[in-house]
Amino acid sequence: MPIITYQGNSYECSSDQTLLDGVNSQGANLPYGCRSGLCQGCLVKAVKGTPPASAQMGIKPTLKEKGYFLSCLCKPESDFEISRPDRRDEFSSATVTELEYLNQTVIKVVTSCPDTFSYKPGQFVNIIRLADGLARSYSLACIPSDGHLEFHIRLLADGKMSSWIADDLKCGDEVLLSEAMGDCCYRDAYADRPLLLAGTGTGLAPLYGILRDALSSGHRRQIRLLHGGLSSDDLYFDPVLSQLAAEHDNLSYIPCVLHGETPEGGLSGSIDTLIAAQLESERDWAAFLCGDSAIVSAMRRSCFSQGVDENSIHSDAFG
Repeated sequence: MPIITYQGNSYECSSDQTLLDGVNSQGANLPYGCRSGLCQGCLVKAVKGTPPASAQMGIKPTLKEKGYFLSCLCKPESDFEISRPDRRDEFSSATVTELEYLNQTVIKVVTSCPDTFSYKPGQFVNIIRLADGLARSYSLACIPSDGHLEFHIRLLADGKMSSWIADDLKCGDEVLLSEAMGDCCYRDAYADRPLLLAGTGTGLAPLYGILRDALSSGHRRQIRLLHGGLSSDDLYFDPVLSQLAAEHDNLSYIPCVLHGETPEGGLSGSIDTLIAAQLESERDWAAFLCGDSAIVSAMRRSCFSQGVDENSIHSDAFG
């Protein structure tokens, strides 16, 4: 019978049972989920030996090339040495190159951009702590020509990931990144349509990427960017956005606050109620809305009420 070597132990596995069942019946304790090849919870790596093609169904090509297979689908015909998945094989590795507080509750994290990593401005990724796999989703605040990745991360008092970033993460440290996800992204088809970009807090991060993507693509119509906060202290990117607006005639930056003194050129009130007036000047708007889910929902309703087509509203709602 085939011999399976795992974590220094050897297990006999008959060819009429799966590798998962064979080694676990002898105490190996391989993880698994659905046992039918869908969840990929039983993913393992062949250190020695070649897994059958039937055991690699549904696995990403990059993982197939590295010898990964599903132990619940594998009926071994020869000896194997296997190991648990290496997270560096599953995800992209990046190095932290810059950490900067943008205000008391938002920190900018800049990392290298892995050679194989691709994304569209406005998408988000899971940042994964190498030590234990702790993961959180953060939006990208950059465009590919930057050559690096940028994140604006809100620090939460009881946040496991953000507390680690604030207290322990250092330049030179390694983090893992998932593939980029989401479709809240600029489209070339919008080049001749006015754009509304509206968000609160670190909802600015994806909007900043979308804005710069539109500008670098030569967007021909007006762009209005509304960034909202409880007070002017929350408008953590105000100088950068003001400078960007000064450099582009078709860009209007409108800071919005709920309380306190209204910034120069800004508005006071809830950002969802301020959107309507911004949409009255033209028709055929495309809108990008980002921030906490409740606020995004309210902004969507405001856009609907002004006749913005549902297919032209794109959002990134933070959980």
